[in-house]
Amino acid sequence: MALNLKLQMRLSQQLIMTPQLQQAIKLLQLSRQELEQLIDQALVENPVLEEDDEPAVAEEPSPEPAVQAEQDGDLIQDDRHQELDADWQQYMSSGSGVIPERGGRDDGDESSLEATLSRAESLPDHLLWQLKMSPLSQVEQDLGEYLIGCIDDDGYLGISLQEALEIRPRLHDAVAAAARAKRLVLPTPVHPDPALLTARYHSARAVEPPKNKKEPPEFAEDADAAAPETPVERIVVQPEAALAAEAVLRYLQCFDPPGVGARSLQECLEVQLKVMGLEDSLAFRIVHQDLKLLEHKDLRRVARRQKADLDDVVESYKLIMSLEPKPGRPFVRERAQHIIPDVFIYKMPSGGSDGEDRVGHYRVVLNESGLPRLRISEYYRALTEKSQATSGLTQEYIQEKIKAGNWLMKSIEQRQKTILRVTRSILKNQYEFFEKGIHFLKPLVLKDVAEDIEVHESTVSRITTNKYVHSPQGIFELKFFFTSGIDQGQGEVISSKKIKDMIEKMIGGEDNREPLTDIQIAERLSKDSNIKVARRTVAKYREALNLLPSNKRKQLF
Repeated sequence: MALNLKLQMRLSQQLIMTPQLQQAIKLLQLSRQELEQLIDQALVENPVLEEDDEPAVAEEPSPEPAVQAEQDGDLIQDDRHQELDADWQQYMSSGSGVIPERGGRDDGDESSLEATLSRAESLPDHLLWQLKMSPLSQVEQDLGEYLIGCIDDDGYLGISLQEALEIRPRLHDAVAAAARAKRLVLPTPVHPDPALLTARYHSARAVEPPKNKKEPPEFAEDADAAAPETPVERIVVQPEAALAAEAVLRYLQCFDPPGVGARSLQECLEVQLKVMGLEDSLAFRIVHQDLKLLEHKDLRRVARRQKADLDDVVESYKLIMSLEPKPGRPFVRERAQHIIPDVFIYKMPSGGSDGEDRVGHYRVVLNESGLPRLRISEYYRALTEKSQATSGLTQEYIQEKIKAGNWLMKSIEQRQKTILRVTRSILKNQYEFFEKGIHFLKPLVLKDVAEDIEVHESTVSRITTNKYVHSPQGIFELKFFFTSGIDQGQGEVISSKKIKDMIEKMIGGEDNREPLTDIQIAERLSKDSNIKVARRTVAKYREALNLLPSNKRKQLF
């Protein structure tokens, strides 16, 4: 069969996402803060865009962005730039633009900004302060500083001593040499547990071994030692270096807070009891030998294994429960997350004229405060009309920027309109929730809102991501109103969020000495509210609410 070349013409349709379309889709899923950052960046990168300081006219449908920009441009007089220049020259010549020098006043009338700023002390800072005050050698100081950097927010060591010494061969060699020369201050453990060399705290938040950390200056070979260290092969840890590392870690564990740097909960509790001088107590033996039984609150079996009186075991149990399982917790400061709603839902008085923004007794209003309004600069628009004043490349550049600016304003307007339409649809579907509360929240999926406002489901998904609504019931993310349900038969479906709220209230009001099991919660839901739910579903919802099972919620005293 012969092979030959041919030219053929085919007609086909293909969907291509232009950069402008990609930008419009990206704008849909941006949060309000991200949108403000994007607008600020556009004002910097696009010279034809400027912020419109004139107040927007409320209750009027906005025209197309390009037409709106032209109307705003007509309000600007031709000599505006000359007036601005004259005002600026007058401002500078009057001396108002000169920043006066501030003398060193110590009368207490004014305080500098630096004097009002404060930063909460972190756990590493607290430990490093104690380490610097310790009478250790420089090698031990460097090793302790490195181990402190490997402690997570809970106060546990997220790396084993073997990994720490293997990753830092120079530090390992220096510690081993100092140990052989007996230049270490801390005495090495006499009978260390070999398993402690490879032990580390296993947690989802445990820190990873630091990479490319700067070496201490005394271990640097040249002036370029501050540069990131290249990966090195793992080395064989010398016994004297391992013993020195164990001694330094045990020294750190006695710092404030006690138990910091532990590799397990058991070690953390044991260190705290040692600091309290209870190393020979029944509580210490229980932690060391029967911590698993203590976790299940089987005190009678603990008493039999320890051959102790039950009352003494109870007192030891109370003492152990008073210890801090997470030493770093006092140093963790939760960051306040400020939420700026994208849209408001107001409850209006009965009566009044109905409008497009009204759904029943509620009104939906966009939050446009603080969001810059853009327009095309009249100065650059006039340059495009004066072809003789500018060259061809300049004309092409300005026209391209004007086109990009118009598309950005149109995309932002389309985003705002879509948020408004989606919120109205949610309000219409979840009207009883806004009237009566969470128990009247109905199952709702993206498809329902997409069909209501005649858009694709992906558009609804993007527009409800990181968008918040302020309503009489509180502030909620738009995603909150989309919830699955449990079929109760005969076409009745109960929202999963309603069931979770009922489970949380049941557990919150239970007797701590006789907590409700998952089966009992399911039976109560069926008896009191006629809600049919399986035990496995109750367990799944309880875990989603971060609630412990009944055997761990039980309080003995």
